[in-house]
Amino acid sequence: MCIRLFIKAASPLKTTSKSLEIVFTTIPGLNNLLAPSCTTIKYWTAQVGYHKLKRAKTIAQDWTVMIDASIQMGEKKCVLILGARSVNLNKIKNRALKLEDLEILSMRIVSTLNNQVITEMLTEVASAVGKIIAICSDRGSEILCGIKHFQKISPETRHIADTAHRVSNFLEASLEKDPRWKKFRELVTLARRKMQNSLIPGALPPSPRTKARYMNVDTLIRWALEMLVLLDQGISNPGLDIDELRKYLGWLFSYRDDIDYWNRLIDIGKAARHVVRIGGIHTDTADSFEQAISSVKIGPRELQFADQLTEFLLSQSKGIKYGEWFIGSTEILESLFGKIKYMEREQKAFAFTSLLLAAMASVGPLDEKIVAEAMESVKRSDIDKWAAKEIGQSVQSQRRQIKRIVASSAVKMINTKSGIEKCAAKEISQSAESQDRQVKKSIADSAVKMIDTKEVEQEVSGIYRDKAA
Repeated sequence: MCIRLFIKAASPLKTTSKSLEIVFTTIPGLNNLLAPSCTTIKYWTAQVGYHKLKRAKTIAQDWTVMIDASIQMGEKKCVLILGARSVNLNKIKNRALKLEDLEILSMRIVSTLNNQVITEMLTEVASAVGKIIAICSDRGSEILCGIKHFQKISPETRHIADTAHRVSNFLEASLEKDPRWKKFRELVTLARRKMQNSLIPGALPPSPRTKARYMNVDTLIRWALEMLVLLDQGISNPGLDIDELRKYLGWLFSYRDDIDYWNRLIDIGKAARHVVRIGGIHTDTADSFEQAISSVKIGPRELQFADQLTEFLLSQSKGIKYGEWFIGSTEILESLFGKIKYMEREQKAFAFTSLLLAAMASVGPLDEKIVAEAMESVKRSDIDKWAAKEIGQSVQSQRRQIKRIVASSAVKMINTKSGIEKCAAKEISQSAESQDRQVKKSIADSAVKMIDTKEVEQEVSGIYRDKAA
């Protein structure tokens, strides 16, 4: 239950612990149970992830895998390989892949990502599972080069390019050579800057992305279409001043035809992504795509974009036998990276933690049998050793070390100060005793002098008396 709350419901660790505490104290008959701490839940989930990562995989001749690397976190990247057997993929009908359909085959945390790392990982996976018949990935230079090196070892392995990234690449190529698109983006950026302190902040354009901008350009176009609907109505509503909207976004009218054209391109790209996400790559993929875009209004420019995608899908399905299909999208792997970023959200600017293993628990089935096996076979020390080897010192560990050093230094300073005070007190005491002795000596010397002086005076007085007599 704890693991499912954390993994399935995306509940933060502290929230998971507190939620269980509330449930146990509220429901009669459960108030004698203690809710596990967030640290315990973290270790339990990591144990399941570690078990899934390290357990023996089925050796077969029909493995299809996907590989990708995460964004940089601190100085490192996480490289993942997920996979499934074709015999199991063929059972999936009319839906997209889920993490439960896949297995975690390899994970590495690297400071430098190069083709050698990719080739080594694929070679290790092949030796552990049998034969890799297909690899799906984006066209990142390091990953693509590593796959080509692996294909020299395993020439029968097919490489399938991720459709979502190819659609993004084609869309970028079409839009970037359009001067109207560039000017549109400039005006959007200017409008966003001006509208932040306006009366209509709810109409702000979406934030621009610095990476993979064309993977989500549809959100920008959808915003523009929605704003045109409001401007066309021209009616102010409570909380929405149409004159204020027109002041900042009236320029959208002059881009109406362009926005409609760009939206049609996006619809064509979405159709390609959907066809491959649901049906994979097979002999009829290109035909399925043509049917999917039949309802889209296509002119000469749209047709050129659609033809590029058709040619791409034909090249991907070339040589595939009837009845075979392969994974053609890494979007499910991207969703796993999203889960990792969510779990590591407090550390994403610094480094990975052992929560990586917790994220791996979401790959493959998560039933009672798997959890029981993980609890029996994996110890907490295994998690700590793995983290020390693969990740190194975490930010939290470094902070704890700093606190220990500071605390130790503070104790030494206190002890040193105490020693100084004792020495000072001793010196003061010794100084006081010395001064006391000196005073007494001075008094004694003075007394002696006084006695001597009195005796001399008495002698002088005697002499004068004798003379007088």
